[in-house]
Amino acid sequence: KDPASGPGAGLDSSPKRIRQVVETSLKRLRVDAIDLLYQHRVDPAIPIEDVSGAVKNLINEGKVKHFGLSEASARTISRANAVQPVTAVQSEYSLWWREPEKEILLRCEELGIGFVPFSPLGKGFLTGKIDETTKFDSTDFRNTVPRFTPENRKANQAVVDVLARIAQRKKATPGQIALAWLLAQKPWIVPIPGTRKIERLDENIGAASVELTPSDLGEIEDAASRIAVQGARYSEGAERMIDR
Repeated sequence: KDPASGPGAGLDSSPKRIRQVVETSLKRLRVDAIDLLYQHRVDPAIPIEDVSGAVKNLINEGKVKHFGLSEASARTISRANAVQPVTAVQSEYSLWWREPEKEILLRCEELGIGFVPFSPLGKGFLTGKIDETTKFDSTDFRNTVPRFTPENRKANQAVVDVLARIAQRKKATPGQIALAWLLAQKPWIVPIPGTRKIERLDENIGAASVELTPSDLGEIEDAASRIAVQGARYSEGAERMIDR
């Protein structure tokens, strides 16, 4: 999606549109090539082979270096990779959203694709800074997420309690334990936590220095297996944009 088109532009992964967006981005960013070009949502109207072919042409022209997918199914990843090797797959993954473990991570490992978890801190919830009494700004998208209703936040506090217990022992924060857990899963998993504050950036970077032993990981796994996380991670409208 081209940012100039606005948030309501919808999906358009036609080869013509992909080229147009890349050309516009190169001019706007004042660079010769885009390091990693993601298709941020799979467009059901355009065969993924056409998308991969369009990106392959741009790579051959030196305008794009690598190709990535986001929220794509294992089948789509394989089809895309058959035309143009996929470098990275970006999807939500954390201790309170583990669906990628069913198929996506296995497919990435088979094909040698890096996995980039977004929302690795559960949209902020796994930091321990949010509870059922937290009030979000009226523009905060979490107001539309079922998992963030006060009732579900209260129920899901059990996940944070597990992280907090380990964090106290490791002299770390719950957020650092959540990130360290992801880093411990596979060497080719690279989470991308977002932040607007320098102190949070420093905290996130510090997670790379937190060592979780097999015993720690087993404790987390055992505790997490006993918790049924409440609430969908997206609104119904946003959920329909996920490739299944």
